[in-house]
Amino acid sequence: MKKVFFIVLILTISIYMTACNDSPYVGQYVSPNNTILRLDPNNNCTIINNLYKGPFYINGKYVIKDNKINITFDSYEPNNYGVSSLTGEFEGSRINIYNSLDCKYYIYSKE
Repeated sequence: MKKVFFIVLILTISIYMTACNDSPYVGQYVSPNNTILRLDPNNNCTIINNLYKGPFYINGKYVIKDNKINITFDSYEPNNYGVSSLTGEFEGSRINIYNSLDCKYYIYSKE
């Protein structure tokens, strides 16, 4: 009986621990012009721009605090935004990202 109790206890704790580690922000977001923003669990992100003949990948890191996101791009890689970082805010299952260079908002919806 003790073995069954400990097995159930260990399974419950492991399920609870994996459920707590999943961030609700992690996932793939798509804009109306088919640009994809992928947020990984390790705070890395990738923006896949499909506007050209071939996809254009931009890698970076993100930080989320109080439903606000700050994306910092790798300095050695070129990006088509012309800035080193973007800021944004989560609104439900959407992200509104602001580019200060263009004074333009990019809206991404979670898939």
